[in-house]
Amino acid sequence: MKNTISIALFILIAFACPAQKQGTSKQIPLAPEQYRKPENYKPESYGYTLNELKDQFSEEMMERSAEVYQKVLDVNEKGKWKGTAESTGEHKAPEWFLDAKFGMFIDWGLWSIAGWAPKTKGGAMYPDWYETRMSSVGSMDTDSTFIKYHEKNWGADFKRDDFIPLFQAKNYEPEMLVDLAKETGMKYVIPFCKHHSGFCLWPSSYTKRDAFDMGPNRDLIGPIVEKCKEEGLKFGFYFSVDEWEYPIIGPDGKIKPRVKLTKDVPTLEELEHRATGKIAVNDFAKDYIVPQAVEFIDKYDPDLLWYDGEWWTEAVDLKTYEISAYYYNQAEGRKEVAVNDRYGNRNGKRLMSYHGDFYTSEYDFMGDINTRMSHPWEECRGISQSYGFNWQDTEENVISSKEFVDMFVDIVAKGGNLLLIVNLDGQGALPKIQRDRLIDIGKWLSVNGEGIYATRPFKQQTEGNVSYTQSKDGQYVYAILKEWPGSETRLQSIPFDEVSKVEMLGYEGLFKFQKAGEGVLVELPKGLQVEKERPSSYASILKVTLKEDNR
Repeated sequence: MKNTISIALFILIAFACPAQKQGTSKQIPLAPEQYRKPENYKPESYGYTLNELKDQFSEEMMERSAEVYQKVLDVNEKGKWKGTAESTGEHKAPEWFLDAKFGMFIDWGLWSIAGWAPKTKGGAMYPDWYETRMSSVGSMDTDSTFIKYHEKNWGADFKRDDFIPLFQAKNYEPEMLVDLAKETGMKYVIPFCKHHSGFCLWPSSYTKRDAFDMGPNRDLIGPIVEKCKEEGLKFGFYFSVDEWEYPIIGPDGKIKPRVKLTKDVPTLEELEHRATGKIAVNDFAKDYIVPQAVEFIDKYDPDLLWYDGEWWTEAVDLKTYEISAYYYNQAEGRKEVAVNDRYGNRNGKRLMSYHGDFYTSEYDFMGDINTRMSHPWEECRGISQSYGFNWQDTEENVISSKEFVDMFVDIVAKGGNLLLIVNLDGQGALPKIQRDRLIDIGKWLSVNGEGIYATRPFKQQTEGNVSYTQSKDGQYVYAILKEWPGSETRLQSIPFDEVSKVEMLGYEGLFKFQKAGEGVLVELPKGLQVEKERPSSYASILKVTLKEDNR
C-alpha cells in the first residue's frame, strides 16, 4: 500500500507541475473566436496598485486578522479539537460522507475564459493552471507550449489578470447546477471557491481580488450554499491554502513577492499583473489564509473543507491544523463535518494519504488495486482528461456513459467516493456533453442506487466483470454485473450456504440459484436476455440476501 501511495504522490506532483513536452509550435491550435482575445479589447483599470492597496488597507486588515487568529487560538484552547497534527488526526469521516458516494466538483474560475491545455496521451490535462503557465518557463512548461498558445490566441501583451474583466459569469446558473446534482444522484457539491491565483468567488473582506469587487461584481457561492440547504445536499468549501504568488511586506516596508507554487519569481512590475487586488501583509498564513478561511466557515457553515495547493509548504506554516480544529470545534455537537488530506507537509513529507478524514485521489492515482482501502477516500476526476474547462473536449476524448458507470462502481466497491469534476466554460455555462453524461448516470442511479449509497466494501471488491458492495448491516451483498453474462452468472465470492435469495434491482421476481463450487450460480431469466427489457442500461445489480445466521 505504501509503495502504491508513493507512486501516486509522484504522479500527482508530475501532473500538478509537469515538465512535459506536450507540443511544438506547429501543433499550436487557433482557438475558436470565443476563446481568443476579443477584438479591440482593452483591460479595465484595476483601481489600485499593490502599493496603494498596502497604504490604504494593509494595517487595518492585519489588525482584524490578529483578532481573528486570536479567536481561533481561544476556540481551540477551550474546544475538544486542538490545532495540532495529533488532535486533528483523531477526527473521523462522518457517516454521511461514507454513505454519500457521489459529489459534484465545480472547476470554474478565471482560467475558464481561455479554457485550454495541450492534449496528452493518457493522463490528465490541467487547463486550470493556464494562468501561470501562460507566462512561465521552466519546470511548469519546458517547451513553452502554453506561452506559444497564449501569444497566438491572446497576445504577448495580454497579462494574467487581464482575464478578470472578461469573467462576467453571464451564463452562470448556480441553482440549476444544484438541481442537476440532485437529479444526477449526487449528495454533495463543492465549487472551486478559491483556486491558486487567489481569486475568490465570494465577497471576502481580506482581499479586493474577488467576484464581488471585480468581474461579475456579485457573490457566486452564496446561491449554491442556499440551494444546497434547500435541496438537502451537503456543501463543501474548496480552498487553496497557498497561492502562486502573494505580496508580502518586507522588513524594509517594501513589497516583495511570496512564491511557493511555482519556481517563476516575478518582478514587482509583473506581480502587479498577477496579484491584482491582493492586500500585502506581514505573515501570509496568520494575516491572510487563516482569517479568510474563518470568514468563510462562519459565513457559509460548510459541511466539508477541501484543501488544495499545499504541495511544498509545511502544514504548521500554513496553519491548516489550526483552521481544521476551529472548523471541527464550531461544528462539534451540532453537525458532522469532514476535512480532506491536503494539509501540507510534515517534516518535509507530504501529508496527502497520511492525514485527514479522507484521502484524495486524482485521476486514479491510487491505482487499480483489488483491495479494501484502509481509510475513507475520494476519487476526483471528470468525464474527460481535463481538470478545468477545455474547448477541445469532444465525444472522442470523454468516457462513455458505460465507461463512467463501470469506473464509478469500481470506486465504490473499493470503499471510495467519486467527486466528479464539472467544467463550466468562461461565462459559467455547463457544456452539453457533460450534462448528457450526468443525466445518464442519474437515470442509472435511480434504479440501482440501493447498491451504491450507504454501502461498504465487501470482502472481495471485484471478480472478473463483477464488482461487489454490501449493506452496512451486512444483510445484503450487491453483485454489480458490468458486462451482461448471458443466461447465468457465477458469484464465487458469495458462499452458497449463506444465500437466502437473489433478485435484481429494478426487476420484479426472484432468481433461481444453485451451488457452484463454494459459490453461487445464478440463472438469469430469458426475458432479460433482450437488452431493452433490462431494468437499466449499463451495469445491472444482483441483490443477494444473506441468511440471518451469516449477517
